[in-house]
Amino acid sequence: MNEQDFEEKITIFWEECDSWVADRLTAISTQGTAFSEDEIAEITGQVEEDITTFFEKGIEYHGESFSPSILTDLHHLFFELELKKRGVKNEEHIHRYKDNGLVGLSFAQGNIKPDNALLLMEVNRAHQNKKGGNEEEACEDCICGKKE
Repeated sequence: MNEQDFEEKITIFWEECDSWVADRLTAISTQGTAFSEDEIAEITGQVEEDITTFFEKGIEYHGESFSPSILTDLHHLFFELELKKRGVKNEEHIHRYKDNGLVGLSFAQGNIKPDNALLLMEVNRAHQNKKGGNEEEACEDCICGKKE
C-alpha cells in the first residue's frame, strides 16, 4: 500500500469516528447530559491520543497490512469508557463495543493478524445480530450456550 492510500484510510477513519462522536454526543444530550466544549475536547483528546498510540503499534507490528478500520470499535469503547468516568450511564454501549474493541486491541498489540481480526469481528457482529443487539436475549442454536 502506498503512503497516500494509507493516509487516506486514516483520514477516513478519523472522519467516521468524528461523525460517530457527534451523533453519540447528540444522543447523550437528549437524555439530559451535556458536556462543555472543554470537556468534549478533553474526552476526544484522550481517545485520540490512545488510538494514535495503537496506530503506531499496529503499523509497527503489521506494516502495510495494518487497517485503521480494525480500531473503530476500540475507539468507540475508549470513548464510552471516558463518558462513564464522567457519570454517563452507558453500560449497554460499553458492552456493545467491548468484544470487537478487544479484538482491535489485540490486533494493535500484534497478537492477531489483520485477516484474523476482521474474521473475529465479523463473527462477533453476527452473534450480536442474532441476539438483536441485546445481551440479555437468549440465543437460539448459538455456540455461546446462553439459553432462556
